[in-house]
Amino acid sequence: MNRNELIKNVANLLRENNVKKPVSMPKQVLRVSDDEGNKKDFVLQKTDKRVLYTVEDIDAIIGACQQVICDSLKRGEPISIHGFGKLELKYHKPTSIKHVETGEKLTIEERYVPKFSFGNDLRLCAKIYELSLEDKAMAEESIPSIDDMEEDL
Repeated sequence: MNRNELIKNVANLLRENNVKKPVSMPKQVLRVSDDEGNKKDFVLQKTDKRVLYTVEDIDAIIGACQQVICDSLKRGEPISIHGFGKLELKYHKPTSIKHVETGEKLTIEERYVPKFSFGNDLRLCAKIYELSLEDKAMAEESIPSIDDMEEDL
């Protein structure tokens, strides 16, 4: 799934769950005057409305989340989302390896690489997917093939 598909899926989910963002309207003052010069002010307090999130709103939210995650990793801070997982930087020591073709010894410098540890919710999603694949395989095995039907005739 790419970023655009993610945004569309999030927008659809928010619509299905009727999640709306609050939008407040400013007060309006109406000044009414009559022919005699009498003036009266009427203050109209508009109620808060709730509107659906747009695709642009969700795009901005996802972009902001990505930026916050990148900024945190640049500072060396781990990011942990309960049930989803933990993203952090892992230190790799410098190592020496031997080039396969030339036999020359090479040194790989020390470095930090991103590491993701899966949370329980993601593990359960993977298990459910694995079980669905097993169910599909069992269903395909139980359907007789055309060759088997011709033999019965």
